Amino acid sequence: MLREIINFTKSISPESYIFRLEPVEGIHIQIKLDDNGQQIDHQFAFYKKGFEVTKFLKDCLNRQIHTIYISMNKAFDSKKKIHSCSPFCIAFKIQNITEVQSRFDDYFKIAEKYCEKEEQKKWSNLFNKYSSDELVKLIKEDIEKVVDEQTKKDKRFKLSDKFYVYSYLSNIASEDYENVHQKYLTEAVFNKAEYNKPIDDEIFGVSDYLSGYNVKKPFLQHQTASFNLNFRFNNSDALQLFMFSQLQDNRLLPNPLPIFIDKQELNDTVVKIFNREGGKKISYSDIIKEVYERERDLGNYYLFNYFGKTVRDFDFVSSFSYKFEPALAIEDIFNIKKGVQEIIKDIFRFEKYIVQKIFDNQLIQKTKDDSWRLRYFDDIEYKPQYIRAPMYQLIFKYRKAFYDYVYKSKREALNSRIFRDIMQTGILDNLKEDKYENKHHTKEYQIKEKLNIWFSLYEFFDQQKNKNGEETMANKIKQLLERMRDVASDENQHLESDDEFAYAAGQVIYYLLSRSEAAEKSHALLEPFLQKADLVQFKMAISRIFNQYKHDIKFYKGRFEKLMAEVLSFEIEKSLKDLMPMILAGYFADNVIYKKNQ
Repeated sequence: MLREIINFTKSISPESYIFRLEPVEGIHIQIKLDDNGQQIDHQFAFYKKGFEVTKFLKDCLNRQIHTIYISMNKAFDSKKKIHSCSPFCIAFKIQNITEVQSRFDDYFKIAEKYCEKEEQKKWSNLFNKYSSDELVKLIKEDIEKVVDEQTKKDKRFKLSDKFYVYSYLSNIASEDYENVHQKYLTEAVFNKAEYNKPIDDEIFGVSDYLSGYNVKKPFLQHQTASFNLNFRFNNSDALQLFMFSQLQDNRLLPNPLPIFIDKQELNDTVVKIFNREGGKKISYSDIIKEVYERERDLGNYYLFNYFGKTVRDFDFVSSFSYKFEPALAIEDIFNIKKGVQEIIKDIFRFEKYIVQKIFDNQLIQKTKDDSWRLRYFDDIEYKPQYIRAPMYQLIFKYRKAFYDYVYKSKREALNSRIFRDIMQTGILDNLKEDKYENKHHTKEYQIKEKLNIWFSLYEFFDQQKNKNGEETMANKIKQLLERMRDVASDENQHLESDDEFAYAAGQVIYYLLSRSEAAEKSHALLEPFLQKADLVQFKMAISRIFNQYKHDIKFYKGRFEKLMAEVLSFEIEKSLKDLMPMILAGYFADNVIYKKNQ
């Protein structure tokens, strides 16, 4: 994995490392000295997020990026009060302004070691002397007063103790800042000096990126290994890993991140698209869509998913399938959208529509500002007021499979068994949660929406059925509704299949439960019928509910009596468990018992 990251970093253009970068919030000062270390001039600017990055601040930024330490443990100041690593810059928090003055000598003593030229050492010493004698005085007596005056006019200029003061020596060009910083990085990018080995004028060691020794955690160590290390990198590679960590820290990379192997120029293209000026950072799906429109053939890349410095997933994608050909059609079988189909043309529309709805907006969340939150690897806390136990378990059971299916085109990750488990469990849970309030079922729309998805994609995840070209479940449900009208209205028509029996049973159960005058007549009343595994018990449950409401049913040779008789007299070959989808379909479909004959 680290080798792929190194190759990725090498393929990124230099300008990609400074996209969208802004100066650190606080005061940025450039000080010019004469050959005796006396101040000739100084300029400063206050920066806060949302302020304009002026030409002066851009120049400060070009210096700031070459003053960054690898980690606090490798900073020049052992007391960790000065947060820069350059002989030409001092950076510290305003709250530490009194303490840092005593740290300058120790700081510059270490910083000077990285100066290769005598001219650099000279200016480092002069900057040290000036900083020790004059810098704090300049800040307190001059600069802070100006900022206070600006604050009276505009409260946005108010200083916070958490803001920084960055003091740069302007006698030194930004190229010198970079050269000295590179020398520091060359040494500091390795984790521990004791593991470094010189080989052919190069130092090989362990990169500081994603490497730790767990000295204080024996239970994380390989106790029986015959070696301490399994790999080392040279200075150049270790530096590339540091640069990659900077891209992460500065949020210049999408997540997940595709690392292309063959078409390495696409790596830089992805970073540039992600950081395009003139708008907010775009999502991974939008990036892939744009790259797909250019290339049409995406594959041979590693997909890197991370959170901070934690690797959540790293896998190879040999070929990425973006489009569905033909497109998927989610039919409005239960008439909740006036018969309008939802067309799914690409994999990310599948994610935003199908996955979002079947997991009740818990795995793929659409927020109030119309953005999307993907929780494939998040720590999702169980809170019953927001997520019920069955859905919580489904998410953790199948979310990795959906991530692989959507982002890696692993079509084998999902199958008809998984899809049925998700849909059936989710719908049954919605039934239990349903309430009847203000003459309205709180979960009816959600249940019917899931049924539309389930029956429209019933054969999609079963490759064998797709190949055989069998009749689709969506068409079968539509035909069953017409068939029920015939059976209910014609004495010579009878139920002929298990599917027809289950559909008719759903129609009868709905009709009987609708006769209830109780205040609480939610769809949860259907759930006990679905729990029956024995046909006799199932029919007895229907008979009991009939006896309960028969006082409200007018007896004559009509549609109800016909369907009731057909259901109670029919014998099935399949199990009731297998027929559950058809029972649900009959229950939630338009009820033919209420419909007049055409």
